[in-house]
Amino acid sequence: MHQATIKRLTREEVETNTQLLIEFVALFTAKNHQELLKLFHPKGRFFNIPARATLNGYFFEVLKTRYGVSQHFCMGVNYGYTADHMPGQHVVEFRFMDFDPFTNPEADPTKNLAKQLGEPGDDDLKELVYRYALTFKDGKIFTLRHPLRFIDNLEYFTLKN
Repeated sequence: MHQATIKRLTREEVETNTQLLIEFVALFTAKNHQELLKLFHPKGRFFNIPARATLNGYFFEVLKTRYGVSQHFCMGVNYGYTADHMPGQHVVEFRFMDFDPFTNPEADPTKNLAKQLGEPGDDDLKELVYRYALTFKDGKIFTLRHPLRFIDNLEYFTLKN
């Protein structure tokens, strides 16, 4: 007979994972490529590839080249959870914009710059949106992927449980 068990996280694991998520957000918004790579588990799976070397090229392209966010300002970070084939993973959404409220004469003062999780990017502001789903193991980020579906709170899961 097979018995399914659920492993609960200890308080220390929750605190470590929370601190790791905060550090990931801080380093990504600061565009600190080298320090960001230190947060990832050496045996993790990143963008469905079991090789940490993929991260170096990916984050260099996103954070340091002119095609990425190197010339943009991080205007917001949203948090949520995945609701796709791997539900319940942490989701972090970064919103980078090419926006200057002082020198942009076409700036609309009524434009809402604070976007919610999942809203599309604003073409007028050249907004770049990056969303990542993360899991943790041994005090490091173990998986990183692009979520297909996500929600902003766990109410859906608690009602379905």
